[in-house]
Amino acid sequence: MNSESCAYIDESMRVGAGLYVLAAAVVPNHQAVAYRSALRALLLPKQPRLHWRDERPKHRLEIVYALAELPLDVIAVVGTDVPSSKQKRARRKCMDRLYWRLAQRRMPHVIMEGRGQAGNKEDLDMINALRAQNVLPDEMRVEWADPLCDELLWLPDILAGVIAAAATGDTELLRILEEGMIIDQLRCD
Repeated sequence: MNSESCAYIDESMRVGAGLYVLAAAVVPNHQAVAYRSALRALLLPKQPRLHWRDERPKHRLEIVYALAELPLDVIAVVGTDVPSSKQKRARRKCMDRLYWRLAQRRMPHVIMEGRGQAGNKEDLDMINALRAQNVLPDEMRVEWADPLCDELLWLPDILAGVIAAAATGDTELLRILEEGMIIDQLRCD
């Protein structure tokens, strides 16, 4: 079992582009403090957290170059052709693939960005369904956390944003980071 790491998961949606991205950043436990410190160093004055959609282009570039200095281990799933009425279905399909990949790596611990009580329950129901199908091992621990309380959740947010931008044609930032990334694509129509 890969008890030395934790996967941090967040999403990015581009409704107009019919795109849903779910990204996992796998962080070795012995490097978690260094990753948190590197992420905090990227905060602008009075900024409580890094959040990709709120960052200006110049700061996004600085963030990506800083992340390129870290040994990134990323697994992402890009759902394409997502009708705006089927975002939940796209999330389920992407979660299915992402958790399958994490189970193949014997990932023992996963932390997802919380989506409120109802959203977390939907995710938990999906995870329990995957366990019932023997896709996920019982020993894989899944939790939800607030990105204001754990800087490591900023990492998959950034990565999902970069991957979503690349999927819509802006590949500049992804080219800087793509080493160490596994990116699957699924049609979610």
